[in-house]
Amino acid sequence: MRVIALAMACLFSALLNTAVKAQNPAHGAIKGRVTVEDGTPVPGVGLRLKDSRKQTTSNESGTYTLRNITPGTYVVEAFITGRDVISRPVTVTAGQTAEVDFQLSTSRQNLQEVIVASGRNKFAKKETDYVARMPLKNLENPQVYSIIGSELMQEQVIVDYKDAIKNVAGVNSTETVGNGRTSTIIRGFRTQNFIRNGMTANQLVTVDVSNLERIEVIKGPSGTLFGTGAVSYGGLVNRVTKKPFDTFKTDVSLTAGSYNLNRITVDLNAPLNKEKTALLRVNFGRHAQESFQEAGFKRNYFLSAAFSYQANDRLSFLVDLETFRNRGTPSIAYLNPAAGVTDYKEAMGKYYKRTYYTNDLISTFPGYNVFAQMNYKINNNWNTTTVFSTGGVNAREQYQFTGNWRPGTDSITRQLQKYSHNYNTIQLQQNLNGTFHTGSIKHRVLVGLDYLADITQPTYTSRFILDTVSAAAPTSFLMMEKIYPLFPAPTAQANNFYKSHLDRYGVYASDVINFTDRLLLMLSLRWDKVDNQGTTNLLNGNVTGRYSKSSFSPKFGAVYQLIKDQLSVFANYQNGFTYSAQTDKQGNLFKPEQANQWEGGVKAELLQSKLNVTLSAYDISVTDKLRSNPEDPAFSIQDGTQKSKGFEAEVIANPFPGLNITAGYGFNESEITKASANVGKRPARSGGKHMANTWISYRLVKGKLQGLGIGGGVFYNSETPFDDANTLFFPAYALVNSTVFYDRPGYRIGIKLDNVSNTMYWGPWGEPQPPRNYAVNLVIKL
Repeated sequence: MRVIALAMACLFSALLNTAVKAQNPAHGAIKGRVTVEDGTPVPGVGLRLKDSRKQTTSNESGTYTLRNITPGTYVVEAFITGRDVISRPVTVTAGQTAEVDFQLSTSRQNLQEVIVASGRNKFAKKETDYVARMPLKNLENPQVYSIIGSELMQEQVIVDYKDAIKNVAGVNSTETVGNGRTSTIIRGFRTQNFIRNGMTANQLVTVDVSNLERIEVIKGPSGTLFGTGAVSYGGLVNRVTKKPFDTFKTDVSLTAGSYNLNRITVDLNAPLNKEKTALLRVNFGRHAQESFQEAGFKRNYFLSAAFSYQANDRLSFLVDLETFRNRGTPSIAYLNPAAGVTDYKEAMGKYYKRTYYTNDLISTFPGYNVFAQMNYKINNNWNTTTVFSTGGVNAREQYQFTGNWRPGTDSITRQLQKYSHNYNTIQLQQNLNGTFHTGSIKHRVLVGLDYLADITQPTYTSRFILDTVSAAAPTSFLMMEKIYPLFPAPTAQANNFYKSHLDRYGVYASDVINFTDRLLLMLSLRWDKVDNQGTTNLLNGNVTGRYSKSSFSPKFGAVYQLIKDQLSVFANYQNGFTYSAQTDKQGNLFKPEQANQWEGGVKAELLQSKLNVTLSAYDISVTDKLRSNPEDPAFSIQDGTQKSKGFEAEVIANPFPGLNITAGYGFNESEITKASANVGKRPARSGGKHMANTWISYRLVKGKLQGLGIGGGVFYNSETPFDDANTLFFPAYALVNSTVFYDRPGYRIGIKLDNVSNTMYWGPWGEPQPPRNYAVNLVIKL
């Protein structure tokens, strides 16, 4: 007790002494705020008196205070480790507090580095202009979206795009089809990776993360702003690429790991002139890895260059070029189970590492993306954005393997298929953004139009049954010299030798109306038109599927901030649509299929953004779906329906510096409500009814071991149907991933161990997923 009493007395004495000093009228103080050019506060910036030991750091609101300073003239310095020092003169008067503010001209990239170093909530950054195509804060936006930033991808040592998506509540991305294409399941619907920097960018092959600044998952049907053809009724995935910034920086990343993983990426950024108005950023990557299955490999190359130029205070340009070349065998081998199988894992687990093909079955995927943007500031309230985008793939050598069990036997038939894909898209978009008032009511307005051409050059598919082999025994080697002559010529597959051209036009407008600083209403509308020039059979010249259709797509939303800039409630109505070239029995075109979503929820950014929460409940109803005409199955009728409803929760927390938590849960009920068959069933490839994710990491933010950290997470997906009839299900699974890292100003070392429990699980087509695997990553920061 005496020891405790003595300690308390000493503590009280120290506090009293500090308080007396703080109130010493013979001394003064300096306080201020650190922001960037747009007024955003910057935490973690060092502040010090030059030639003195007095120093501190800015807090979450960007403010700082230097106390107990002897009257006199000083120089206050603001500094970021490894960056320029900003100096300000100040005169301190006894008993007075002088104010010195700092405005940093640092780039967003450097600001992110400061946030990471300070241990702040680095996963909660939700700034984006893409979701609403105008600068709305998360608490102002009635739509739900999630952002996977480069910090989280780096911490988890992500080298596969699909592994990043699992960090989003209610989202699954384990699909990989034979030619390498991936897709994402959102709110019970499958969507492919078609959006890049807010524009359509058809990319057939897997996306490399080396050029991604972040991934945005935008929830709900989004036809109003993004049109159709590139999004699903569940949402869309927007790939945001890396942009240049105004300081020199080079990162060289080396990664090695399981299955002979060998990866190198280089990220080079540099200003090109003294004024820093011309900036260049170049990314290069090579990824090589074998498969965990008995055959399979990939050798992928990637190169991008982004150039920005600030012509003057009003006019700026950005050009982004990207090219890639992926080469390897079919990305995964999977089997279709035999009829009568009721336990997928029991039946298929024994073939988890079998491929039944060899590394001679090589495919090559070359492709490109071009993005150009011009921003012009008309005045302080109005600006325009003009965007051009084009991209495509010319992949004439693609091969796919499919194994089918023969009913009543233990043998499979091996089918080989050759693809020749040659397509590209061209898109133009013009947006006008502005702000004005009608009395006390504030309007933030978007008016835009876009054009998209989707062009398929001569393309064909050729397939044949190779042989029948034992499912259990070793299989013969497939040599391409012997296999290639066996593929039928396109003339043998006339319906698969074609070209097509489709033009889409859109005009849209959105008005975000602030009745008060807490209550806002979003009103949006799109008129969309599609001219399909049809599919041309290149063997006989026949053209089928020609049509011209149009549709309106409305969107409404409301937000009320219960606590200003901290807590809001929201509701939205969103629309999506899909066109079809089919006709009814009388030869009439069908009207567009429609999806309508109603959603409501809560968004919170509490405790100075240390706690970020989104809770939402949604109901999506799909109408006007085509189904077989019961009176004449050769034709279709348009009265089918489907429902998808559920609840999602996302929590991002930073309880104290260094500890970061992200967690999510998604509950989804999808049901075929009216169709020719399988009514009342959950559609295949709609994901699990329950999905959950969590990731927790902690890094030391002070001391000699500053930057040392550890992280771990669990990712869960409940059982999912193999088919629409729900006769067979893929089993539920839970993955445990972990990482250890050491992040210093000049280098970073990261080690990850994924699928720690060595869980056996499959994707939505029956694709076996990787067992336990590791990777070691070294980043050298120059």
